[in-house]
Amino acid sequence: MEPLYLQGCRHDILGHYLKAIGLLRVLARCPDQDYRDPDAEGWWDMDQACFCLRSEKYPTMEKLVEFFEKGYQPTPVMAAWNKEIGGNGNIAKEFHASCEWEIAAAYASEVVSAADKKKPVNALKRTSAEAFAAYRDDSRHDLSEVLDAVAVPRFCRSSDNPVFLAKGIAGRAHLWRSYWEYLEVFAKLRKAKKKEGFISLLAATLAGRGTAQPAKGKGTPFFPDAIKGYNIGSGWVQENYPFNALDYVLAVEGAFALRGTAARTIGASSKRFVAFPFVFDAGEDLVDDGNEIKGTASALWLPLWSSHTTFAELASFISDAQARLPGKDARFSAEFVRALNAQGVDAGFSGWQEFRFKMKGSRVPWITTGRYVGTSSAQGNPPDTSRANATLLNRGLAPLDESRFLDQFDMAWKGSKADSRSPHPVRAAINAAMETAAHEPTPHHCLALLESIFSACRQMCVSESFREKLRGRRASFFEALPMEEWNELLNPLEKQAEFRIARSLASITGLQRQSNGDYSPAQPMLGSLLPLTRGRSGWFLPEKKGDRTQQDVWTGADLPYDLAAVLRRRYMDSLKDEQPALRAVYGAKLDDVLAFLRGELDDRLIARWTEAMSLIGWHFGKDPDDENAPESASEKAVEEAAIEDDRQPLAMTSEGIEPAYAALRTLLELECEWQGKERAQWKKRRSQQPFALLCQRSASSLPLAVSEAFRWISIWGVRNPWGAAARAETPRITGRYVVRLDHGNISSAVWDQQLADRLAAAVCIPLRWQDCWQLYRAVTLPPGI
Repeated sequence: MEPLYLQGCRHDILGHYLKAIGLLRVLARCPDQDYRDPDAEGWWDMDQACFCLRSEKYPTMEKLVEFFEKGYQPTPVMAAWNKEIGGNGNIAKEFHASCEWEIAAAYASEVVSAADKKKPVNALKRTSAEAFAAYRDDSRHDLSEVLDAVAVPRFCRSSDNPVFLAKGIAGRAHLWRSYWEYLEVFAKLRKAKKKEGFISLLAATLAGRGTAQPAKGKGTPFFPDAIKGYNIGSGWVQENYPFNALDYVLAVEGAFALRGTAARTIGASSKRFVAFPFVFDAGEDLVDDGNEIKGTASALWLPLWSSHTTFAELASFISDAQARLPGKDARFSAEFVRALNAQGVDAGFSGWQEFRFKMKGSRVPWITTGRYVGTSSAQGNPPDTSRANATLLNRGLAPLDESRFLDQFDMAWKGSKADSRSPHPVRAAINAAMETAAHEPTPHHCLALLESIFSACRQMCVSESFREKLRGRRASFFEALPMEEWNELLNPLEKQAEFRIARSLASITGLQRQSNGDYSPAQPMLGSLLPLTRGRSGWFLPEKKGDRTQQDVWTGADLPYDLAAVLRRRYMDSLKDEQPALRAVYGAKLDDVLAFLRGELDDRLIARWTEAMSLIGWHFGKDPDDENAPESASEKAVEEAAIEDDRQPLAMTSEGIEPAYAALRTLLELECEWQGKERAQWKKRRSQQPFALLCQRSASSLPLAVSEAFRWISIWGVRNPWGAAARAETPRITGRYVVRLDHGNISSAVWDQQLADRLAAAVCIPLRWQDCWQLYRAVTLPPGI
C-alpha cells in the first residue's frame, strides 16, 4: 500500500512539524471506535521533506477528509486554572465535550490570586496551582497526560512551557482561547452545506495546497512566519507560510503528545522543563521593547524518525528518551547536543530538529528554526571522525559536568528585572562555544570552548562582586580536565609553532613529590595564571586572601612580561625543591623558541592558548619509557636522540642560536636535570643570581647574567654533545671546554633591548629535551680543541 505524502507537514517549521504528530495522535486516540486507527503509521521522508502516513483505514486523501468531517473529536482540555478557560458551552457541545467544559468552568470560577487567597472571604477558593492540581485529578486519564505536557512547567517554574507560550509582559495570547476559536471556525466549515471550503481547508493543511484563506490572528508560537518577517543579517526576509484553522488545531494536538514520563514530571530536581524532555535553556537573553531582560531563551529539540511508527510507539519513544550526560542531566541546549552521543538520547529517532524562542525588542517571543542533527553522525555515516571527536569532547568535559560548574551562573534578579550584574551572560558564552564545538569538534572550536571556560574562571577569581551574584554566593570550580582526551582532540594543531609553545607552557607541572615525601608548594601552570589552589577534589579559590598562594602573576596583556614574571615567581617559590618548578610534560622545539625570541610568532595567540590549555591536568606518563619527559626517558632513547643529533650538520649547532639564550636555558636545563633514580644521591643545583638578573629585563644587567650562567655551566658540566666517540671518552664536558664570556667579549647583541625584553620569556618556555644537544654544542667546545 502506497503511503500518503503530506507536503503540508514539514519538519523545519514548528507548527507544521507538530501537525504531523497531531495527525497521528488524533487517528490513534479518536474517542469513536468506528473511526479510530491505532495501527496508522507515520514517518519522515527527508528526501522529499515531508511527513508520510500509511493507514489501512485511511489509505487516500478522500478517506482522511471523511475522518475530519465525521469522526474527528478534539482533545477537550480547558484552562481550569484561568478565569478564561477557552471555548464556551455551545462549541463544547458541538464536540461532545460539555462535561469537561462544566468541570473546568466550575474550577475557574473559584480561582483567585495568591494575595487574595489570604483574605478570609476567599479561604475556600483556590490559587491557579491548586485549581490545576484538582482539575488534573478529576480529569480523564488521557487528559491528565495532556495537562502534564501543558501546565506542569508553569507551576514548577516561573515561566510557561515555551511550546504553549505566547505571552509578553503586555498581554497574553491565550492558547486555549485561540484553540477553541479555531475549532469553532473548523466546525462551521464542517457543517456547511457546500464542502468546497472544508475540502480546501484540509488540502491546505495536509497536502500544502488549497484555496483556504489564512486564519486571522496571531499564529505564534507555532507559525511565526505568518505574522512577521525576520532579519538574517544581510536584510529582512518575508516568507509566506500561511496557516489556517485546522493547522493550528492539529499543531496543538501534536504538542499535547510531547510529554515526559511521570517520574520526570513529578519528581524533578533539575530546573529544566521537567514535563517536556526536549526543552532546554539556550542562554540567550529575552529582551522586551523596553530593553529589559525578561529571562533566557529556550531551545526545543524535536525528534525525527525514518522508520514506520505508530503513535503508541512514538509516545513510548518520547517517554523513554533521555537527555543525560555521563555525570548529569542535560539542562542546556549545548549539553543536549553533546548528549546526542550518550546512550538513550536517540531512543529510536534518526535525527533532531532545533527550534529556538527569541525576543529582541518585542513584547511577544517568536520561534526560529535552528540546526538539524542526525543521531548516527554529523555527516550521516556511523564511522566518521566527527562522531569520534564528539565522544572525546564528552569525556574531556566530564569534570565540568560532574562539578555542575555551569549551574552556578543562574540569572540574578532585581525585582522583576534582571540584575545588571547577573552572571548568566558568562554561561551563555560558554554554552555557545560548547554547542559549536559539539556540532563541529575541530581543534580550533575546542580551544575556543576552553578559552570561554578560562574567561569565566578568571572573572570568578578577580571580581568579588561577581562571586556574590553566583548561586551560594561563592565560586566553585572543577577537577583538571583529562589530558589524554584533550591531547587527541588538539593533536591536529601539532604542526603550528604557536600551539607547540602554548602547550609546553600550559603543561608546566606543579605539586611535584620530593624525595622526603613532601610536595612542592608550586602549583601547576594554572596557579600562575589565576589565584587558584589544586586540592584533592579539584581547583578551588581559598575564601581568605591570606590563604591564597600569591603565585598568580599573569596579566594576559603582555606575554614577554608575563612569562618573565612566571619564571621569576616559580623559580623562587621552588628554591627548597629538588628541581625548579619549571618542568613540563611537553616541550617546544628549539626552532619555535628561537622564532619566538625574534618576535616572529603571534604572542596574543600563544597567550590565549596557554590560558585555555592550562585547564587540562597535564601529568608525566607512568611508563618509564615515556619520551615526553626526560626523567622518564630510557637511556636507550636518550642515546638514540644523541646519535640522531650527531648527524646534524655543524651549521645547526652554535651558529644561529643566540649565546645569551643558549647559556641561560642550558643553565635552567641543568638545574632541572634528571640525575637518576637514586634521589638520595642527587646534588641540588641552584644558581639564583643569573635568573634574578635575567628577569629584570634590562640590557644593562643581562651581560652579568650571561657570564654567570657560563660560570655555573663550567662547574656542573653538560653531557658531551660532540658524537658517540667523544662521549665514550669524555661523558661530561666541564671547565675549559665550556665557552667563557665576560663583560668584555660578550656580543654586542646582548645589549639589544628587544632581546632583553623577550629573553626571559624565551628561557621560561620548556624545551623539548631532544633539542638540548644543540644547546650544549652552543655553549661548549669539542674536546681536544
